[in-house]
Amino acid sequence: MIKLYLSSLFKDTTRLFTDFAGESLQGKTITFIPTAAIPDKLDFHVKHSKKVLSKMGLIVDELELLTATPDEISGKLQAGDYIYVGGGNTFFLLQEMNRTGAGEIIRQQID
Repeated sequence: MIKLYLSSLFKDTTRLFTDFAGESLQGKTITFIPTAAIPDKLDFHVKHSKKVLSKMGLIVDELELLTATPDEISGKLQAGDYIYVGGGNTFFLLQEMNRTGAGEIIRQQID
């Protein structure tokens, strides 16, 4: 069963995520998509989120949709244990999810 965890501000819900996962996060890979942060230059948010995820024991594998090849996008989204989509400009994120096909891959994984 594939589960979807939604959170507006992850730093305030990290403990809830650990409980939600229902397993040890140590050594699990999380595919981190920071694309939405690009238009508003939210680099500090991306760095902080990656640091929090690493402290939870997760291996952070960044997937930047603007620069990744179709094979990289497909491979990383299918290989990771979790997918984390960082916050920012949701319209830009949607545009890039549609342009690259990442949105469709994720949709298929959570259907």
